Amino acid sequence: MSICKRKPEVRERYFFHSFARPKANQVEHETLERSLSILAFMKEVGLVLAPEVVSWDITASGGGNQRFSILQRRACFNELALEELPPHSRIFGPTSLAFKIAELRGAGATPVIYVPQGLQDSPLSRISSTCAYGAYHTQAVLKQLQGLKEQSDPQIAARLANMPVSPDYELILNNPDSAGNIVAEYRVPAKHVQHVLQHVGFNNIPFDHSTGILSVFLNMFYPTDNAHTGDDLGYYRQREWRLIAGDLNFNGRPLGRSLTPDEVERLERIDGRFWNRELTIGEVTQRRSALAIVYDPLPGWNFLKSVEAIYAPRHALDRIRAIVGSQPAAYEHPPEL
Repeated sequence: MSICKRKPEVRERYFFHSFARPKANQVEHETLERSLSILAFMKEVGLVLAPEVVSWDITASGGGNQRFSILQRRACFNELALEELPPHSRIFGPTSLAFKIAELRGAGATPVIYVPQGLQDSPLSRISSTCAYGAYHTQAVLKQLQGLKEQSDPQIAARLANMPVSPDYELILNNPDSAGNIVAEYRVPAKHVQHVLQHVGFNNIPFDHSTGILSVFLNMFYPTDNAHTGDDLGYYRQREWRLIAGDLNFNGRPLGRSLTPDEVERLERIDGRFWNRELTIGEVTQRRSALAIVYDPLPGWNFLKSVEAIYAPRHALDRIRAIVGSQPAAYEHPPEL
C-alpha cells in the first residue's frame, strides 16, 4: 500500500508597513482615524522617513559608563506571512500596506543590522555595539578629512570665505576638550595638507561619499532586545527591513527631500504628540517633524505604486478606497489563527 503525502501549503509572505501605532488611553476609533489621515498624507506627499534617536551603552570592561547616540531616519517594514498580520497590527496599527518582497527590495529596502546590547559583567557581549561605535567614529573622522580637504583647497576655501586667500595661507587646527578648551593647536601650510589628502584619496572613494555610505549603515543598526517591554530578542524577532535615505546620493541626487513648511504643519496636525516631540543629538535639539524627510529615490517615484494591497478593518475599506482609488486593492484583515 502506498501512502500519498499531502503537499505542504505555501504561505504568502510580504513586507508589511502597519500604522498608526495605538497610544495609551486612545480608543480604537481614534487610532483608525489617525491611520487614515496618515494614508491620505502618503497619497499626496509620499513616504515619510521618521526620525528616532537610538542609543547604546558602551561600558568599558575597566568600569565607567559611556553611551553614544545616532539619529536615524527610516521607514520600517516587517517580513510576515499574511496570517501573522492580525497580531502584528494590534501592536503597530490597524492599516497595513503589503509589499511584494522583490518590489520593496527593488525600491532600496535593506534588512536591519541587529546589534546585541551588552550583558552585565560580560565585556565580550559588547563586541557588536563596540563595532557600531567604531562605525560612528569612523564617520566622524571622514567628515573631518572632508573638512580639511575643503579648507586646504584654495578655490574652495576662497568660495567658503567669500574672499580671496593667499597662495601660502596656513590652516590653524585646534583640538578642544569636552568643555571647549583648546588643548592643542597646529599651524600647517594649507598646500601641505592638500598634498597629503590628495595622496590619501588617490584611487579611493571620496571622503564625502564614504560618510554618506556610513550614514546608511548607521541607519541600519538597531538593538536586538526590546528594553521597553523587557522582551529579550524582541526587536530581532520582528524581521525588520528599512527604506533609508541617509546622506547618500544616488545618480547624483539625494535619496530623500526635506518636507515643506505646509507638510510639516500637516504632520503635526495628524499626530502632534509624536511629531512635536524634541530630539537631541549632540548639542542640537529639534522637533521630530523638522528632522523628517520624504523618501524620493528616483524622479517621479510613486510610493503607492509599489504597494500590493492594503489590509484594514472591514468598516474602513470604503474610506481607504476613497483615498487611494481602486489600486492598490483594499482587503479586510485575514482571520487570526
